[in-house]
Amino acid sequence: MNKGTRNDIDGIIRTAIEAGRLSAERAPKDAYKATERRLYALADIRVKLADDRESLEELKKYGTENKSRAVTHFLKFGKQLTPEEALAAVTQDLEAAIAADEHEIEVMERALASIADDERYECVAGRYFDLMTDEEIAERISCDPSTVWRNRKRLVQRLAVRLYGAEAAL
Repeated sequence: MNKGTRNDIDGIIRTAIEAGRLSAERAPKDAYKATERRLYALADIRVKLADDRESLEELKKYGTENKSRAVTHFLKFGKQLTPEEALAAVTQDLEAAIAADEHEIEVMERALASIADDERYECVAGRYFDLMTDEEIAERISCDPSTVWRNRKRLVQRLAVRLYGAEAAL
């Protein structure tokens, strides 16, 4: 191997190591916060999913109206779509949104099932689903608020690893 090739390989290795180091530094904080955002959003996603399913049924039953706002972003080469094309486009868009929301709920429910048997599960459920403070949760489960915080952090970290993999554990 010539010296230039060896230097190129060394440079690639150094770049990969640096990228891995930066990723490892960033992953736990990002994964934890992302997990919290997903936990807070779960109830709203369930409501949105129910609304979207209802809208899809109405769409299939009654079709689109000529002035529907949902149709306005489906244009073909600057021309308005035919009613059939508009209905197909709006239906497909809504079905894709429903599928994405169903997938998110399924992923989150599987992750939550992995911690559901933990004796301090209420620290997660109380905070993210019931929107309780640490003090309120502590009163409910008869412990100190710092115990609630510590156990919630531990459980959310477990969820983050489940959702994002090994990078979240670093």
